[in-house]
Amino acid sequence: MRNVFGFARTSVAVLALSFGFSIAASAQQAGGAPVKTAKQQFKNIKVLKTLPANQLNPAMHMLEGDLGVTCGFCHIVGKWEKDDLKPKATARKMMVMMMALNKNNFEGKQMVTCYTCHRGAPDPVATLVLPPTGIKFPPYDEDWHPVKPTYPPADEIISKYVQALGGEEAIRKVTNRAITAALVIPTGPGGTSEAPARGEIYAKAPNLRLAIANTGKATTEDGFDGTVAWTESAKGVVNPAAQLAQPIYQRSADFFEPLDIKKEYTKMEVSSIEKVNDHDAYAVVGTLPDNTTETLYFDMQSGLLLRKITTLPTVVGRSPFEVEYDDYRDTGSGVKIPFLVRSIPGYPLGATTSRLTIKVEKVQDNAPLDDSKFVKPVSKPQPAS
Repeated sequence: MRNVFGFARTSVAVLALSFGFSIAASAQQAGGAPVKTAKQQFKNIKVLKTLPANQLNPAMHMLEGDLGVTCGFCHIVGKWEKDDLKPKATARKMMVMMMALNKNNFEGKQMVTCYTCHRGAPDPVATLVLPPTGIKFPPYDEDWHPVKPTYPPADEIISKYVQALGGEEAIRKVTNRAITAALVIPTGPGGTSEAPARGEIYAKAPNLRLAIANTGKATTEDGFDGTVAWTESAKGVVNPAAQLAQPIYQRSADFFEPLDIKKEYTKMEVSSIEKVNDHDAYAVVGTLPDNTTETLYFDMQSGLLLRKITTLPTVVGRSPFEVEYDDYRDTGSGVKIPFLVRSIPGYPLGATTSRLTIKVEKVQDNAPLDDSKFVKPVSKPQPAS
């Protein structure tokens, strides 16, 4: 079973699904060995030869979503190196064309992707479909000048969010948390199958975390030990998260993340008002230190966080990861967390058809948790192959 539950991010205020559901998807090879290139690890690679091997599957998942297809559209499943299917040759040509367009017209920036034309369909639509959708006309004043909407400042929205969770004083009184939950996790190739599981999540200030998922047949763990993010497979193999992703896991492990949220971004701006599950919400765009952005959606009435969308880079475009938070309840300590969390896809960089659901059943705040619980484990000896 793929390690998909980990890093179901916990803080004093929010049970937030973060970027580590499948750290193994982007982890270094066992023992910290350098990652091979796609050509070195896989057979019959003709386009993405120099791509790190552990980035090939995320790129393939993006192509699935961009075209609205499954692996079998281009590949003979189980015999991935075969070139029997015509769409595989076409896909190679299209990737070369896409990369050339970006190189020759956009200074190498990834402005054109497969989704630019395909929009979730195998065959791009060349003619406008009527009636046109997605066109939004701005409001005008009496002289037909566009009226720029006004929104409250992002700081005000974040402050309302903290108050909605119980306020800073109540939040800081809780310094650790233990959660048990019912899960529906993505499993199998690409995470496109679902399986029920039992989950345990432990978190301790300032930034210690451990998540455990058990399907009855297999158990996986992952966490953050205050320094490094790691994952342990069902076979007991422990790997660190990819070095590039470590800063992401580090900030997601911040126990007081709702109080520190403004520190995570170099800039936060309110961009619009959007609908999130029939709720009007402020869309707040946060710019990270590496100049990438995340969008957080806060309920205009309650102030609570309803959705967070993050995009992660792949060679064929940025892969969106969306988490929704619902059913906020008091944990018994005067602090609210969402008791229902859903993510699409089920884990970052996963197949866009995969899903993950967490239903919190029990919460114990300020439970006695020793720091030793969060120590990164050592890989178990593996049988000789």
